Amino acid sequence: METIINQVFWLWVPLSLLPVWLRLAIITYLVIILSRPILLRLLPKLIVWGSILLKKAIELLSYPLMVGISRSLTKRRHAGNHLIPTWVDILEDTCALLLKGLNKTQGLSQKRTRNKARLKKTFRVAAMTLAILLPIAVMNNPSQAYSKTWYKFETWATEEKVQKSLGFNLDQLQGKIQTTVQSVSPTKLTLKADYPEGGNIRQTPSLNGKIVADIKEGETVTYLDEEQTDDKGITWLKVETDAGKEGWVSERIVEES
Repeated sequence: METIINQVFWLWVPLSLLPVWLRLAIITYLVIILSRPILLRLLPKLIVWGSILLKKAIELLSYPLMVGISRSLTKRRHAGNHLIPTWVDILEDTCALLLKGLNKTQGLSQKRTRNKARLKKTFRVAAMTLAILLPIAVMNNPSQAYSKTWYKFETWATEEKVQKSLGFNLDQLQGKIQTTVQSVSPTKLTLKADYPEGGNIRQTPSLNGKIVADIKEGETVTYLDEEQTDDKGITWLKVETDAGKEGWVSERIVEES
């Protein structure tokens, strides 16, 4: 059983790659939605059995109590006192009221649920609302008890379950993904501070190439991962402007932004 439960924590691996607020929102929504059938099916049965047990407990406790009261009243009548104390009436009314309330609760719990579609919609609205409000509360109030509880759960799920029980290193995975993202992300180039007047982007990798665009101070161009060196030893980088024009710019005048 423990092994099966541990396998569920493989789902934590992709969730751990998401931002904290998004991870918390997804888990909150799923927990409420998945708890719906439990609440609708199991909770009524628990209420019924609880009502039955409480009724039996009240009956068992009240029986010897009532026997003792009856004997006491009999002695009072033999002594010529026919008045019934107020506390006896209060005690009897309390027991009767409790039994009536438990019978009513048991009857309501045994009724079939109507308007299931409306109930499902209510659960979805509640789940969506909490999925929005709870991450906001946790992110804005990290010192509160509920925020600390969430962070403790995250630490437990990551260190105890995923890393120790499953033997999976999340740090290595996150490092690989970050490296992959960086490798596929386009490199942006901007003018060096020594060239505030701007620079030319040419059609060919040569000083004699036709000027097709220019790059000004503060602007960036995308490096297309291609370079050439001309006969003068100048290294040219192939770039693309924000307007979509491609050309070559000297490596001497640009740097990675």
